[in-house]
Amino acid sequence: MPKKVVEIIFYGGVKEIGGNKILIRDKGLGKSIFLDFGKSFELSRMYYEFPFNYPESIEELINIDAVPPIQDLYTKSETNFENDPEPTIDAFFISHPHLDHYGHISLLSRKARIFVGQGAKNIIEVGSKLITRKTSPELNYNGLKFETFKTGDEIQIGDMVVKPIHVDHSIPGAYGFIIYTSIGTIAYTGDFRIHGAHKELTEDFIRELEKEEIKVLITEGTHVEFSSGYNEEDVRRKLLEVIDETKELIIADFGKSDYDRFTTFYNISKQVKRSIIVDPKRYAILQGILKIPNIRTKVDLMDPDILVVRDEKKRPTKVEKEILNTIPDEKKISITDISKNGEKYIYSVFFASSRDIKKVSPSRGSVYILSASEPFNEEREISFEKLINWLEFFGVSMYSIHCSGHATPNHLKRLIIHAQPEIVIPVHTLRPILFRNFVNFGDWRIPDSRGSRIVIE
Repeated sequence: MPKKVVEIIFYGGVKEIGGNKILIRDKGLGKSIFLDFGKSFELSRMYYEFPFNYPESIEELINIDAVPPIQDLYTKSETNFENDPEPTIDAFFISHPHLDHYGHISLLSRKARIFVGQGAKNIIEVGSKLITRKTSPELNYNGLKFETFKTGDEIQIGDMVVKPIHVDHSIPGAYGFIIYTSIGTIAYTGDFRIHGAHKELTEDFIRELEKEEIKVLITEGTHVEFSSGYNEEDVRRKLLEVIDETKELIIADFGKSDYDRFTTFYNISKQVKRSIIVDPKRYAILQGILKIPNIRTKVDLMDPDILVVRDEKKRPTKVEKEILNTIPDEKKISITDISKNGEKYIYSVFFASSRDIKKVSPSRGSVYILSASEPFNEEREISFEKLINWLEFFGVSMYSIHCSGHATPNHLKRLIIHAQPEIVIPVHTLRPILFRNFVNFGDWRIPDSRGSRIVIE
């Protein structure tokens, strides 16, 4: 009879924010699953520079330790997937549709079993269609097949059972997992918060943890060292105050898939009698989000006060053109109109370069609201310093008003105390020692580097 042993290998998410790739290999049941298969932005910044330098092959990514060197894990082709190998990993479970948790599924054999929530499936599929530069294997999501789940499903992987439970995060379709293994119950939080617009989702997850005898809890700890303490209602009040006092253009910078933040800005736009403007890609992502079953807050995208920018100063990409062709002319607005009549609008943007700012040429007295934790990543050419310089040139001041997608220190502690795990393993944090000392409960096993193995018997 096989010995009841579970090996947990951390190929990402160790002493970094994101990049989670957690392999659970149950030797007792003879099954292996990955919890998330995300892209490490830390490694990407070390080796690559958008848009000039991308990974050129899967072998290159293996060599720089961005993805694990597991045989028969990856696709063999960019277009013809018939000869892809049967993966030695039985299944991949994606907690939510942020790139640092799903980004490297693009590399997998198209015979891999990939499980996602329905909301995550919608967002990933829309996002992959919006990619215009397919110059790297990282950007090729063609041919992937998803199996969807919902809260409370029990997914059989042989004799291993995985139960997803929804949590609240800064994107719809986020889940934690409860996994029944040969050594007992393992729980994985994914990314979560309890101070967001739908904290009841995370409360459901905590109640499920309380019902179990948790052997191992793998938990994120992003903000254990610092948290603003803002909740979404705090953000709404502060945004309303700033926007109501501003007589020129409002530029709102937040994640394209942060639906809670979009609805906050949208509701404020109604109060202050401004139209809210989105770009074609954000519009497409919003369409995908609104197709999620039982989405808790519905916004009518056909509202005449939701406008879509048509950038007359550049030729639209094929994808942008297809999106714009589906939108009535009366809902389109030009960059010139935004520049001339800024006082009428909240312009929700994702500035990729200084060219974007120069095209808008906001009038003096306009306000730029940064409403995201990570203003600049590999998808943007513009640095934060360059942004500040251009805002200074145009006479635009910046406010930072944000409610994080990650739990506060006290909420992290609360979840762990309620779960009562025997063993705690921190991921998705730069301060695992602080995390352990702050919580001061349980037997902590801290992975010390990418590829660390923790064996549980």
